[in-house]
Amino acid sequence: MDYQNIQTEQDKTSYLVSRSVPDIDGFCHDYTLRRHKYEQNANEGSSRCRDDWRKYIGPIERWGSCNPFDGHFASVVLPLCKPERLALVSYVFEYAFLYDNVLESVSKVSLDEGNDNIVLNETEYRTVRSTTGTKQIQSKMLLELLAIDKPCAEVVITAWKEMVATTASRDKSCIFNGIEEYVDYRIIDTGAPFVDTVMRFGMGIILTNEEEKRVASIVQPCFAALGLANDFYSFDIEWNEFQQMDDTDKTPTMTNAVWLYMKWENISIDVAKERVRQVVRDYETEFQQRMNFFVADQEQCSPNLREYLTALAFQIPGNIVWSLRCPRYHPELCVEGEAMLKCGAVNSQESPQKEQDRTHLIANSEDLTQEYSDSESNSSSSTGTPKSSPSSRSSVASLDTFTNGSEDQKQVHLGTEILLAPFEYINSLPSKGVREVLIDALNVWLGLPNHTVKAVKLIAQKLHSSSLMLDDIEDSSPLRRGNPATHTVFGAASTVNCANYMLIDVMDEVRKLDDPQCMAILIDELRNLFIGQSFDLHWTRQGECPSEDEYLEMVSQKTGGLFRLIARLMSQSASSLRERAISADFMSLIGKYFQIRDDYMNLMDEEYTSEKGFCEDLDEGKFSFPIVHAWHSQPSDLILRGILQERKVSGSLSVPHKKIVLDRLRHAGSMGYTLKTLERLETDVYNDLDRLEKQNGCENWVMRLLIHRLMVR
Repeated sequence: MDYQNIQTEQDKTSYLVSRSVPDIDGFCHDYTLRRHKYEQNANEGSSRCRDDWRKYIGPIERWGSCNPFDGHFASVVLPLCKPERLALVSYVFEYAFLYDNVLESVSKVSLDEGNDNIVLNETEYRTVRSTTGTKQIQSKMLLELLAIDKPCAEVVITAWKEMVATTASRDKSCIFNGIEEYVDYRIIDTGAPFVDTVMRFGMGIILTNEEEKRVASIVQPCFAALGLANDFYSFDIEWNEFQQMDDTDKTPTMTNAVWLYMKWENISIDVAKERVRQVVRDYETEFQQRMNFFVADQEQCSPNLREYLTALAFQIPGNIVWSLRCPRYHPELCVEGEAMLKCGAVNSQESPQKEQDRTHLIANSEDLTQEYSDSESNSSSSTGTPKSSPSSRSSVASLDTFTNGSEDQKQVHLGTEILLAPFEYINSLPSKGVREVLIDALNVWLGLPNHTVKAVKLIAQKLHSSSLMLDDIEDSSPLRRGNPATHTVFGAASTVNCANYMLIDVMDEVRKLDDPQCMAILIDELRNLFIGQSFDLHWTRQGECPSEDEYLEMVSQKTGGLFRLIARLMSQSASSLRERAISADFMSLIGKYFQIRDDYMNLMDEEYTSEKGFCEDLDEGKFSFPIVHAWHSQPSDLILRGILQERKVSGSLSVPHKKIVLDRLRHAGSMGYTLKTLERLETDVYNDLDRLEKQNGCENWVMRLLIHRLMVR
C-alpha cells in the first residue's frame, strides 16, 4: 500500500493535528500527531465506566482518561481505532485508570488468585466499597471484549493480568541501580504492553508469536519512551503526594525516573526532569530509526506489521499531548475540564462528524453476541491446613506434652501432616475455579460480608476436593487435571481416609456459620450427593444403562448438589439481612448443564484429552449423556454394546475401540443431540437468570460471565 493510500485509510478515523514546530514540549521530534474523529464515543465510554464504578463501588477520587483540552487519551493515543470499538476501548482505559488509583491508595496489594478475577484481594480495600462491585464491572467489561473480538480480547486479558501481577507484587522499597534496570521494570508497570494490546483490539490486529518476536526489539524503545514520559508528566502530582505522606507510611523511594535521577546524581528536580526528557528523546529516536529500517525491508515487514508499527508510532505524540494538560496530572484543570465535558465543549481543530453519521459501540451487553472460550484460569489458591486441625505442620513441637505416671515420661502427639497430604496435593493442582466464581456471582444479589463469603468458599473447596478424591478412586481414574490422581500418589487407603476427614472438617466449618439450619442444609445435600453417586456407580458396575430421565435426576442430585449447597448456605446466611434467596432449581439447572457439557467435552475436546486422557469416560465405563442417547435410540447397535461390554472385561478400551464408539455416537446423532440439549439448557439458564435479575433488581455481570465461560461454542 503506497503512502497516499495509507493516508486515506488513516483519514477515515482521524485527522492530522497541525503544529508550528517539529517538537511537542521538547519531545516527539518529527512525529505525526493524529486525533480521532469520533472522540465523543471515547468520552461516552469513559463516562459509562465511571457511572458503573459509582453504581457498583463508590465515589471516584481522581480524574481519568478524558481531556477536553487536547483530546481523550484513546482519541490521541489510538487514532486508528475502529470507531465502533472506541467507546469500549475507552471504557477499558478508564477502568485501568480507576484501578490504578486503588492500587496507589492501598498500603499492600495482592491478587485474588482463586479464579479468573483480575481484582484486588478483598482484605486490601480502603477506598473501594465493594469487592463484588469490582468483579461486576470487570465481568461486564470482559463479556463485551470477548463478544466483539474473542482472539484480540484474549490477548488484552493476558496483558492486563501481567500488568496487575507486576504492580501488585512490586517491592515499593526496591532500589534501581541504573536507568536500563528501571526501564525494564517500568515498561510493564506503566502498562505500555497493555495499551499496545488494547490498540490491537481496537484495530482488530492479530500478531502471531513469530511476528511479536520479530518486532520485540523495535517496540521496546517505544514502550520505554512511553513509560518515562509518563514519569515526566506525573512527577509533580506524585511528588506532592510523596511529600504529604507521614513518615511511617512513606516508602524510601518513588517509582519515577525523575526522582531516581535526583538520587543517582544528586541534582535538582528541574535538572532531573531535563535528564529524563533527554533519555525519552533518545528512545524516541531509537524507535524511529529501528521502525523505519524494518518497514523499508518489505520481505521482513508484512502489511500487518506495517499497520501495527505505524499505529504504535502515533502513541508517542498522543501520550505527550494528552499529558500536557490532562486534569489527571493537572488537578487545577479539573473544574474547567468538568464544565467543558458537561456542555460538550471539546477543543478540536476540525468539526466532528454529524451525530447521525457516527457509529456507537456502547450497547448493553445483552445485545452483543457472546463468544467465550471454555478456557479458564488455573485456580492457585491454597488453604493449607484446615482451620479446624489442631496442628499445622509439626508433629510434636506445636503441641503441649503431658506426663503419665512420671514427669520424665512424655506422650508423643501425632500431627495432621500425613492425614492432610492428599488434600494439599489435590488442592495444589490447577483448577477452573468455577465454584469460587459462582459464590462471587451469587453474592452480587445476597451481599454477604466478606468473612461469610470466605467461609462458604472454604466449605465448597474442601467438600469438592473430598468428592474428587473419592470419585477418582471409585472411577479408577489415573489422572486428575493432567496430573496423577491423588490415590495413585498416596494410595487408595490414605486418600479415602483424608477424604473422610475432610467431610468432618466441612461439618465443622458449617457449624461455625452459627446457624443450625445450615447444618441441616449440609446433611440434606450430602445425602443427595451420595445417593446420586450410588446410582452412577451401580449403572457402571452392572452395565445397566439408565433412561435419560434417570440420568438427569442422578446429575441433579450428584453434580447439582454442591451448587445447591452453596446457594442454600448463602441464602440462609443472608436471610436475616434481606429477603433474597436463590432458586434451587436454578442451581440444579446449572449443575445439569455443567455435567452434560463435561460429558460432551470428555469425548470431543483436545484439552480434556491432554488432562484426563482420550475419551476417559469410556475407560471408566460411564453411561454419559451421549452414550445414554445412543443406547436407547439405537437398540440394535450390537457393535456399540459389544465394545462397552468388552470394557467391563478388560477394564479399559484401546484407542481404536474408542474411535469406533465415537463413530457410532456420531452415526446415531448422539453428539448432535447432546449439543441441542445443551442449547436448550442454555436458554433455560438465561431465562432463569433474567428472572432472578428482575427479582433482585440487579443485573449480575459476574454470573453472566461465568455462564458464558461454560457455554460450548
